[in-house]
Amino acid sequence: MAPRLQLEKAAWRWAETVRPEEVSQEHIETAYRIWLEPCIRGVCRRNCKGNPNCLVGIGEHIWLGEIDENSFHNIDDPNCERRKKNSFVGLTNLGATCYVNTFLQVWFLNLELRQALYLCPSTCSDYVLGDSIQEEKDYEPQTICEHLQYLFALLQNSNRRYIDPSGFVKALGLDTGQQQDAQEFSKLFMSLLEDTLSKQKNPDVRNIVQQQFCGEYAYVTVCNQCGRESKLLPQTVNRLYLGIFEGRKIRRRQSLFL
Repeated sequence: MAPRLQLEKAAWRWAETVRPEEVSQEHIETAYRIWLEPCIRGVCRRNCKGNPNCLVGIGEHIWLGEIDENSFHNIDDPNCERRKKNSFVGLTNLGATCYVNTFLQVWFLNLELRQALYLCPSTCSDYVLGDSIQEEKDYEPQTICEHLQYLFALLQNSNRRYIDPSGFVKALGLDTGQQQDAQEFSKLFMSLLEDTLSKQKNPDVRNIVQQQFCGEYAYVTVCNQCGRESKLLPQTVNRLYLGIFEGRKIRRRQSLFL
């Protein structure tokens, strides 16, 4: 191969005479040396930085060496990790986090909650350098709402069969090796989410927890003789305690309670 500086100069020589609006595909391919011939194995001692088609020194000693036939059986097929069309995306169980994954899927399937969270503005912004030039970086959720937004977006749009909720679990400070009470987790998380969203200006976002997960009930006493009702003031409730007996279905108990 010719020295690198000579290749650089030759590849960009056209830039001295061609105006920016006249740059063509051929000029670009010349600049990036797309048409250079591949280097002959054994001629180069290491990978040539000036030739993108040089395949020397990129680890070929591994696949040119003796091949272990059994190694191919240990390679996962990437297509096995791909989400099938019209199927749902799963969540990785991090140990004893099945109760978290269950509620995440339930909340994700609540379209009103999902849309409200998508409307919640993000606190993340790109780094701004000198002269107002923005530097791209990987998105990292900062708040609980942003973690939930991120998970919902992946559950909706990811091409993978399952995703990892580690960021969300870590943000909540949960111990992945200890099983927690599912009902208690739901109650505490909804209280946290409600408190966080209460600071939003958009009423559709601010009131979404009350609209979707809260209700009112009141105890009513009815006289058997005259039918007169005596009702206490309604109370706000975000869960119902139903006694489940043998042979009783949940919907039946719910109708009896109400």
